[in-house]
Amino acid sequence: MKKHEAPLDLYPAVPFSDILEKTNVKDEERSMSKETEKIFKEVQKYIDENTDGEPTEEELHELIRKFVNNYNGQIPGPLTPDNAEDAEDYLELAYSSDNAKDALKYAKQALKLDPFNYDAEALVIEFKSTDVTKLVRDYEKAVKNATKHMDEEGYFEEENIGDFWAILETRPYMRLRRAYLDALVNCRMMRRAEEECKELLRLCENDNMGVRFVLMHIYAYFEDEAGALDLSEKYGGYDNTQILLPMSVIFYKKGNYVKSRQYLKRLVSRNKDFVRFAKMLVGDSSDELDDIDVSYSYTPNTIEELVIEMQDNLYLFVDLIPYFDWALREAKKFK
Repeated sequence: MKKHEAPLDLYPAVPFSDILEKTNVKDEERSMSKETEKIFKEVQKYIDENTDGEPTEEELHELIRKFVNNYNGQIPGPLTPDNAEDAEDYLELAYSSDNAKDALKYAKQALKLDPFNYDAEALVIEFKSTDVTKLVRDYEKAVKNATKHMDEEGYFEEENIGDFWAILETRPYMRLRRAYLDALVNCRMMRRAEEECKELLRLCENDNMGVRFVLMHIYAYFEDEAGALDLSEKYGGYDNTQILLPMSVIFYKKGNYVKSRQYLKRLVSRNKDFVRFAKMLVGDSSDELDDIDVSYSYTPNTIEELVIEMQDNLYLFVDLIPYFDWALREAKKFK
């Protein structure tokens, strides 16, 4: 394995859901991901302590079975400041805190216990930020230092490039850079954001963080037809709202209405809510879009995804009401 690569294909189907259930977490998806990573680390530690060298697949299955049995018999109680022990505990307290003051305190403690805990560092940066420009500069400094450390630890060896998300230790680093990317976009530093997208996709070719969707909208912003076509060719996505809509926008902005209409037709055939969304956007009922709850999750190819896409890429869509007006008239002609 590369460092501590998560052997997902070797993990047996076990009822971890009961073990992982946390009731006081604001972002359930992030929490589940972090909890899963925590268990993977504990599994790896158990394997390291009970083997000499690389175990066979059969030995690995047996070790994991024993770990699961032991873990299920020792389900921990609620985490509190009194029983928190390590950086991961304090990070969990920060995520689940009800107020920013306590969250910052716990994140700082996590960072004190583990200076290379990039999830904690990102929280500290966010809570201490006073404006978006400072946020970018703080993230830039953090990413620079983190990259230096990760390089010194050997994670930038050629065999790891492209597989960063598969290596547990690189995930916090990737999340740090993803947060940096968001800060760049929020500051409208779009060329820098484009380069950061490309670097993230180089490090993680499977794109477990949805960076390709950010990059596709940046290409639409710059009317970069070649870049968008190359990206869609690499990752597919011709059934995906967040690929088809920006592709249609690119050709509309370039005056190629035939091509724009082709992508729009694909979009409308896959996302049946587009017409309703466009009507609300260009009509007198745009306020109704605010009532659509997308705070936790969304269903692909629905109006929920369109709302998420609009919110995440306002820099692109804010002045594109003429496009949606045209697209609505065209979509009504489709059979």
